[in-house]
Amino acid sequence: MRIKLLIVSCFLSAIFLAVALQGAWGDADAPDGTRYKVSLRKVSHVLEPKKAGSAHEDCDYLRGKGRVQLCAPAEEGDAPFSMLCSVFTLMAAALGFALASGAVSVISPYRAKNFAAQLAGASFIAALLATVVAQAAMPRALAVLEGLPMQLGGLAFSSAWAAIGLLLFAAGLSTTSIMLGHH
Repeated sequence: MRIKLLIVSCFLSAIFLAVALQGAWGDADAPDGTRYKVSLRKVSHVLEPKKAGSAHEDCDYLRGKGRVQLCAPAEEGDAPFSMLCSVFTLMAAALGFALASGAVSVISPYRAKNFAAQLAGASFIAALLATVVAQAAMPRALAVLEGLPMQLGGLAFSSAWAAIGLLLFAAGLSTTSIMLGHH
């Protein structure tokens, strides 16, 4: 049962991390009635937020593609911008570690349980660090958000926290199993 719980929690956390990598983490309403949505790799300027399927302009700040004015760092935001750019890599690493931990647990549940525990722990740490850094840096990193109150939330943001909880469970379960000598 322990192995099944470990495998399910690792693969579920990988699904949540994939959602967190794709969606918007926060948004800010501009005084002109438009809205900015920020994800771990891009900024979208939604021109009519109350209208479904509204036109929007996007910029991928990791690659500098799209409407680059949206991706400009804030005036005092060099450090927060650099931190924000690191978040995608940390979250992708967490996804890779979670998948690897699940795969190791499937392939060799008894012989490689130490390695699976280490991978689950590394995934937990990477996801937690990425989420905390994103929360700290996102509101202060981009020039388009200066002076605008930003709200963090939504499916992607919640998925990151759900993945962190599952990874904490997986890391704790596998570590205590090793300490207690369960096979």
